[in-house]
Amino acid sequence: MRQKTSPPASEKIAQAKLLYDAGAPIAQITTLLGMTARQFLSFREKNDWPKRASVCPRKAAQPEARAPVDSAGIIVKLEDAVAREFARVETALEKQNPKTIETSARALATLVKTLAELKRMRREADETKEDATRADDDRADEPPRELAELRAELARRLERLRGDGPAG
Repeated sequence: MRQKTSPPASEKIAQAKLLYDAGAPIAQITTLLGMTARQFLSFREKNDWPKRASVCPRKAAQPEARAPVDSAGIIVKLEDAVAREFARVETALEKQNPKTIETSARALATLVKTLAELKRMRREADETKEDATRADDDRADEPPRELAELRAELARRLERLRGDGPAG
């Protein structure tokens, strides 16, 4: 039969609370209080100690750092997978194995569809980049609006100074 542990002294509880709030390991706190981890959990809940944040950050809490997608590499891998699936279909046709033929046909259809979609997305991305480059080139050819307004105002003032234009 297990012995019931006596409650820890108030000084130890205060020290344990400080350690807990500071983020000390639970093992250190349970040793101080003379409790097991399960007993400490009950003790924490009874005394309304707040739960601590997890030591391990959650995936959702971390900002997503996406590596640039190498679409050319993915396309090559998918094309290789399509070639392997064709080989499996040919082998299944020779052996006349209907289950393998059906499975390979489904896999092949999915691979081809994915490959076509990826190539379409890559083509659209390339077109978007070309359009952006053309738009940047067009904007570079036009003088800024402020400069054109400045020139017009300067021309008006020069005409006024010469006396040819209307006095304003």
